[in-house]
Amino acid sequence: MTGRGCLFALLSLTLPAPALAEEVAAIDKPAPMFRLPVYNAKATGAAADGLHRYVGPDAEDKGAKVLLLSFMASFCKPCKKEMPYLQSLYERRRTEGLRVLMVSIDTEPEGQKAVQELIEQNQVTFPVLKDRFNLVARRWLGPKSPLPSVFIVRPDGTVAAVHRGYSEGTIEAIAAAVERALEGGKTGAPKAEKGGP
Repeated sequence: MTGRGCLFALLSLTLPAPALAEEVAAIDKPAPMFRLPVYNAKATGAAADGLHRYVGPDAEDKGAKVLLLSFMASFCKPCKKEMPYLQSLYERRRTEGLRVLMVSIDTEPEGQKAVQELIEQNQVTFPVLKDRFNLVARRWLGPKSPLPSVFIVRPDGTVAAVHRGYSEGTIEAIAAAVERALEGGKTGAPKAEKGGP
């Protein structure tokens, strides 16, 4: 896999292309809400989790100031590098209001087992969610997107920043976006997305 990320194609879509363009998550647009089963339910204390818990007017977690959402897969080497970094970032910044959700797009039992092993190996304590039918991924990533793809979501439920793929500067870019969001700044500036399909 390349340093820019793992390129994948989601299953064929049932939506026509124009409808899809309106649905896919984008900067300064409302984040598509979802709820999915949790791989590491024991560590997180929840069998299912989703955006509703952290963002929007009815958010359950009132301490959440910024949500970092990452899409990954067991076959993606950069995703494996990102997981321990996100765990470290979460541990350092969670008392300041950072929340992290990771969504696995693995559809096969072997891949799901590998994700479970990665969670245990990296002692991940933030929720890692199962999108085994890629229903959530379709609304966030569209038909093709590099992995990992990271979204920063504001408390009001709008997408502030998007980082697609993985390169040498990705970690720094994510850390800077989180820093700006926690300080209450405009996380989306500059608004250019990193990487691309």
